[in-house]
Amino acid sequence: MNNFVKRAVSGLMFVVILTGCIFIHPVAFFILFFAINILGLLEFSHMAKRMHVYINTPVYLLCGSMLFTAGFLHTYWGYRDGFLWCFIISFILGIWELYRKKGNAFQNIAFAYYGLLYLSLPFTLLIYLPYMTTGAWKPEIIFFPFLLVWLNDTFAYLFGSQFGRHKLFPRISPKKSWEGAIGGGVVTISVALFIAPYIEGLTIVNNIIISCIVVLFGIFGDLLESMFKRSIEIKDSGNIMPGHGGILDRFDAVIFVIPAIFVYLEFVY
Repeated sequence: MNNFVKRAVSGLMFVVILTGCIFIHPVAFFILFFAINILGLLEFSHMAKRMHVYINTPVYLLCGSMLFTAGFLHTYWGYRDGFLWCFIISFILGIWELYRKKGNAFQNIAFAYYGLLYLSLPFTLLIYLPYMTTGAWKPEIIFFPFLLVWLNDTFAYLFGSQFGRHKLFPRISPKKSWEGAIGGGVVTISVALFIAPYIEGLTIVNNIIISCIVVLFGIFGDLLESMFKRSIEIKDSGNIMPGHGGILDRFDAVIFVIPAIFVYLEFVY
């Protein structure tokens, strides 16, 4: 099976599973993204090891999983105390380092906290998006950022491969071009306008601004993860998805886009 077929098959399976779990039931969404969160944190921890940074993995995973779980329990069942437990565990993460007798203690703690900020926080904020706009679970609002990111990535690649002449950020990602970024952005905003009437809780203006956020912050999310990989000289963050790499490779744009959308909706609503 050549690389193109691998990418196509694994990409299709990814889209089907993610879309299905978002729309089937909130608990299905929780189970899938709980697993994605854990796998992403593990990838980040393994990447840190290549720089001789040793995150306290058990406590780090416990804290990340508790943060995501607390967000779900708060929105879906109204239980708030989960964040208190997450807060306590985050302190334990630092205190435990005193007893680990590992080198680079400062880096170990700093990387752990950044990993939680980089991965677990965006997935937690994702849960809040529909409740901010309608006060209830609306899977289409959860799905909306993913759809826009997929459109932006796909058409940026197509336009870039056909018309790309001017490099967007050659030091970090030599293949990205301004032509691809503009083409992907135009298609993304156009599709957001077309589907605006079908998304309850978001106005046309909201959709336009959210699509612009996706175009801008999606690029930075992609570049940031590429910078991480270049700094430790690896091609992919993992190999969980044949032809696509790891969790961080697949969600690099999304985890940067979601906090920006959350901030925008917080100001609006």
